[in-house]
Amino acid sequence: MPSTASASTSDPAAFRPRFDIGAQRMDCGREPHVDTHQAADERASWPLLDYSDCEPTDDQAAINRWLQGASLDGADVLHVGTGNSSVARLLDGRARVVSVTVARGEFEHAQSLGLHDYRVHLLNKHGLEFGERFAAASFDCILDNNLASFACCQRHLERYFDALARLLRPQGFVLTHWQGMQWTLDVGVDDVEPVWRLDADKLEAIAAAFGLATVREGELFFLRRAARG
Repeated sequence: MPSTASASTSDPAAFRPRFDIGAQRMDCGREPHVDTHQAADERASWPLLDYSDCEPTDDQAAINRWLQGASLDGADVLHVGTGNSSVARLLDGRARVVSVTVARGEFEHAQSLGLHDYRVHLLNKHGLEFGERFAAASFDCILDNNLASFACCQRHLERYFDALARLLRPQGFVLTHWQGMQWTLDVGVDDVEPVWRLDADKLEAIAAAFGLATVREGELFFLRRAARG
């Protein structure tokens, strides 16, 4: 879907959006890294980044329930947003799980578990290093219940979706949840634009720009490679 939005950087020609859902911040001009939202994390009075000591959120719990009955034996799974490593614990012995987090507490907790076929990376999914770290990787299943929640700008969200599309195997899928799609960072520091509070239409428009088709099953959304007509 071509974009009509105007870029907000000093060099508008440097980035040409692939979709238009009304974002104003086309390119924030800063490279995302692990500590990008540190100021917001320090200001929040509730867990913002580190969920290593928390039970899974309602949306993560719903994804976990689906995973319990899913045919993922021998699969390669990427879990974006490590939390308390509930996905890795649930799939231990069934699938190979790689996880990504920006929270050092989650990273350290995951490493302490000693689970078989579980690897965790301290990375910002919007950063260049995310794509570079997994340059040779591919996955059957990618889980992210907050696909756009921490998007600093459209350029870096597009970078992430481009990586997701590349990382998917031909029959692979991305799984997310309606509740996570609704959440945006709003604590008065380095806020995320409200436009990144996704609904089904926004998600479909973004996915289509990267050759992905969206299928909804209740509150779960699956993104797969679109069939070629």
